[in-house]
Amino acid sequence: GFIPLPMIKNKKTVDPKDDTSQKVIQLETAMGAAIECFPGSTAIVVPRTRFAPVKKCNDLLLLRSDAYIMENNKPVLNPACGGKAPIISLDSKKYKLVAALEEATA
Repeated sequence: GFIPLPMIKNKKTVDPKDDTSQKVIQLETAMGAAIECFPGSTAIVVPRTRFAPVKKCNDLLLLRSDAYIMENNKPVLNPACGGKAPIISLDSKKYKLVAALEEATA
């Protein structure tokens, strides 16, 4: 069947490497919103120690740095960080795509 999830509009370009390429709107839904469609469902709080989200190149660089170590096949904040991850702020235009980060860190 169909699950009535709210629509999300993301403005993008056809070629993400070229800001001057044709502008488009990407339509998507957030799967997390589906929880409201199931009676009796509930959300749980998962501590940051259980995952390391990567949405932007800043996050990927942090995860690849020595700020994280691998324990039991999962990334864990290095104890040397004192419980707080460093803040990385890359130029979002220059490091919009992983390829640019790969090139800079090769």
